[in-house]
Amino acid sequence: MIKQFIKVLIFIFLFTNHSVAQLALSKVKIEIGSKTLIAEIAETDEEQEEGLMHRDTLGKDQGMLFLFEDGSTPCFWMKDTKIPLSIAFINKENMIVKIEDMQPLTEKEHCSGSPVVLALEVNQGWFKDNNIKTGDKVLSIKRIN
Repeated sequence: MIKQFIKVLIFIFLFTNHSVAQLALSKVKIEIGSKTLIAEIAETDEEQEEGLMHRDTLGKDQGMLFLFEDGSTPCFWMKDTKIPLSIAFINKENMIVKIEDMQPLTEKEHCSGSPVVLALEVNQGWFKDNNIKTGDKVLSIKRIN
């Protein structure tokens, strides 16, 4: 499913008049268990470096989805990020392999620890509040704009 999603993004980029900047503004609807959220997509290095930095708020049931090549073991930090966040690292089988809380304005690294293809940042506590834990699977990811 994740590979299919990435192929769709590549197809849209190659066969439409969308620029990379316009794709960066794309959003997806993500279903995990019985919960649904809307996430912005951070795909390029520049988008991933910026992430949710410099924002004052993040809406309820919203987040940012980071896309990685298969086999990546990314690390995140919160320098210049004002919002307390939780992050879920997701492998190519769509399984959440790690969830961590991240404190604002810190340089502590939060690493996947194993190969992943996605990372999902949400408001801190969102996973816990929605009873989503390590081992749960992402059921679907659908582009909504």
